[in-house]
Amino acid sequence: LLYSGNDCDTTSGKLQLRQKETTTNTNNNNSNVPVEIPLDASGFAFENLDPQGKGPESLQSFIDACLGKDDYYVGADSIVGMRSVQTIDAMYRSHQSGKAEHIVT
Repeated sequence: LLYSGNDCDTTSGKLQLRQKETTTNTNNNNSNVPVEIPLDASGFAFENLDPQGKGPESLQSFIDACLGKDDYYVGADSIVGMRSVQTIDAMYRSHQSGKAEHIVT
């Protein structure tokens, strides 16, 4: 999965998936063929990167949580973290086996 673009410009982003496919050339080699993933009109929205601002919203939420405030944004709770690790594990196993692997839950 490859992202490219200017993080400060939501319309500049491009997301591509590179996967191994058999080419139709004379060598019939495997190659990484990029597949563009279509985006909706909103584009990529990143955190506040304004140098004059108060910093990224994730940092502000972290500070609010540390201060004991009740009203802060939880972008990824422990379940999302666990699922991320399970997904990465399946990705490593898939790379090693050369085939799709189930995500162990």
